[in-house]
Amino acid sequence: MNVAILCGFVNSTYARGVLRALNARGLRRINVVAAGGDTTPKTVKGLWQKYRWTLPRVALRWTAARLNEWRETVRSRKMASTLSLEAETIGQGGKFIVVRELNGEEGCAALRSLQTDLTILAGTPIIRAPVLAVPRIGTLNAHQGALPRFRGMNVIEWAIFEECPPTISVHFVDPGVDTGDIVAEEPVPFRSGDTLKSVCERAGARQVDLLADTAAAVLAGQFSRRSQRADEGRQYFTMHPRLRAIAERRLQQKIVALSNG
Repeated sequence: MNVAILCGFVNSTYARGVLRALNARGLRRINVVAAGGDTTPKTVKGLWQKYRWTLPRVALRWTAARLNEWRETVRSRKMASTLSLEAETIGQGGKFIVVRELNGEEGCAALRSLQTDLTILAGTPIIRAPVLAVPRIGTLNAHQGALPRFRGMNVIEWAIFEECPPTISVHFVDPGVDTGDIVAEEPVPFRSGDTLKSVCERAGARQVDLLADTAAAVLAGQFSRRSQRADEGRQYFTMHPRLRAIAERRLQQKIVALSNG
């Protein structure tokens, strides 16, 4: 079967981790479709004509994307002694395709040309319905939250803030935000000395393995799926620093309570 990883950067460290985890489970010839280039209009008039009243929201997303790109660049420089994502993809027998925009016809055409059975998201914007319709089996995504309760952003932090067990999930992707069928989930245990940062980092590392395990099970036909309604749960957004400080205090209280039995 043909598997394709979709990623938002041509040398994404997260996509490299997913690729390696898939290879470690005996899955080879994994293809990668990566976004490269910038199709954003360069003038205020062009921006207004394209986005209209959604421009403020688009501007926030653009800023977040640039920050992620900067972080990815820093990480790549730290890993300069390792192979690039392109080199690793080709080295294990896959194809590496760069498109200007994942959600455009170019992205759809790339997946079709690879005769994709299963797509795996590894750091992308919200993927639209035409792209999701291409793979024969579907598209998988790992999410740092218990679904459907916690959708959206910073959901490890929000779970701790609301004194719920932090959880990672893997789900099929539909056009909604984290509303597709749930395939796997796993709690993130607390450890002595934990902080919000360490819990999030451990969740991020573990989600790569859970995503690879789930992909292998899906390809083998050995999985079950649980649907969720779009009106279930709640969508969360970036946590304010003041609320983050409260979440940190609640985490420390939880760790003390656990250590005291």
